[in-house]
Amino acid sequence: LSICTSSIGACPNSLKFPSNSLTILNGLTNSDHLQKLSRRQMESPSPATVDSLLVEDFGQKVDLTRRIREVLLNYPEGTTVLKELIQNADDAGATKVCLCLDRRVHDSHSLLSEKLAQWQGPALLAYNNAEFTEDDFVSISRIGGSSKHSQAWKTGRFGVGFNSVYHLTDLPSFVSGKYVVLFDPQGVYLPNISTANPGKRIEYVTSSAISLYKDQFFPYCAFGCDMRSPFPGTLFRFPLRNADQAANSKLSKQAYLEDDISSMFEQLYEEGVLALLFLKSVLSIEMYIWDSGVAEPRKIYSCSINLANDDTIWHRQTLLRLPKSTNSSDCMTDAFSLDFLSEEVMGAHSRKRIDSFYVVQTMASSSSRIGSFASTASNDYDIHLLPWASVAACISDHSSNDDVLKLGRAFCFLPLPVRTGMTVQINGFFEVSSNRRGIWYGADMDRSGKIRSVWNRLLLEDIVAPTFTQLLLGVQALLGPTKLYYSLWPTGSFEEPWNILVEHIYRNIGDAPVLYSDVEG
Repeated sequence: LSICTSSIGACPNSLKFPSNSLTILNGLTNSDHLQKLSRRQMESPSPATVDSLLVEDFGQKVDLTRRIREVLLNYPEGTTVLKELIQNADDAGATKVCLCLDRRVHDSHSLLSEKLAQWQGPALLAYNNAEFTEDDFVSISRIGGSSKHSQAWKTGRFGVGFNSVYHLTDLPSFVSGKYVVLFDPQGVYLPNISTANPGKRIEYVTSSAISLYKDQFFPYCAFGCDMRSPFPGTLFRFPLRNADQAANSKLSKQAYLEDDISSMFEQLYEEGVLALLFLKSVLSIEMYIWDSGVAEPRKIYSCSINLANDDTIWHRQTLLRLPKSTNSSDCMTDAFSLDFLSEEVMGAHSRKRIDSFYVVQTMASSSSRIGSFASTASNDYDIHLLPWASVAACISDHSSNDDVLKLGRAFCFLPLPVRTGMTVQINGFFEVSSNRRGIWYGADMDRSGKIRSVWNRLLLEDIVAPTFTQLLLGVQALLGPTKLYYSLWPTGSFEEPWNILVEHIYRNIGDAPVLYSDVEG
């Protein structure tokens, strides 16, 4: 790859790039630019013709900073940001996620720009062991135009979730493979920035960038990244916005303190099992604090699938294999158990607990009612759906985390802030709002909204209800007629649409051997 001098422009006096020392990609590569320029020259009328028609450029524009503010209004603060990072890692096929509160203040003598010095302080680091593809680079540079839209099995289908990180910072960046990427949507901090391409991608491996701007890249030397060789993973850095920066920010007026990140870690640890429960690839989440003056971060929390093996991975990745065979005329059901190990580290001591779950997952056939509906939605509305759902029950009799694990929630692979009133966890390929705050439901919708609402109801009636019956049969075989087993049965009153689900559950279990009898067992 060559230096894109047409994109870079003239460098300010404070920033001097020696010849062939730094490869920066900003927008189109040279070959792309020349090809597009050539096409324009061939297709455009002569300047005299254009002038005579009094034509001027007058297209609709998007104010990037305003668009980001809108995203932040819809995406709540707190652990939502961390869960979005975990979800993106899962979609990328990562098996490990590490989150770190980096309390260090780094040197600022050799930076790409003097204005970047204020972002050398405390930061949130987020590592996962999956490397970016070129499609990933394209996708993360868009807001609301995710390349995952047509990939129905991926959780992040809206292309806006990553931008929730602007709750924390004005200058997110990351390193993956041979590139380091920095985003500056306000166009304030990076050199030679433009509104068309408010960021930089630097190929650091084959250039002398590391030696020239050592302080700029040193903060990325963590979790196996040395900023010399290509990094076989991804490491994000989100320097925390302080009060002075918040006062001048066009993105958010909220400052973030180190204590805020610590609180987010504590809350994520309490929900760690649920965050992992229905993911396809991620097997462990670890949280660290990196204090000033020490060489390595220290682990404070972790949550992982205990004794994960090939069989565990096979069950969790069932959905990744199914899109190739969704034309099957048979309904496919799979059941398995999972044990989760949670650990809180306190100095030389640690506190551990194990929570056990029984999971049943189902894919409906393409010829079923819901399968046919999914096909129609794809062909007529470009809405990509999968007739897929799973139900999980905590079967630990004396879990110390009962309030969290046995309070039923709705999931779209990650937990939604939606209580179902049941004691099991319900995961489905629900149509959710773009900010993942709830599922589409209601009779007062039209067109695509109605498609999404009807889809969620079919998912509950045709897949979740019979899957719940299979869950009862499986747990009964494991536990017998115990108090824990009967606590899984839905009782009481339920709000819509969960009351419809409960009604169909009791229709389904009418002929199933789910009740114990003194006569026949």
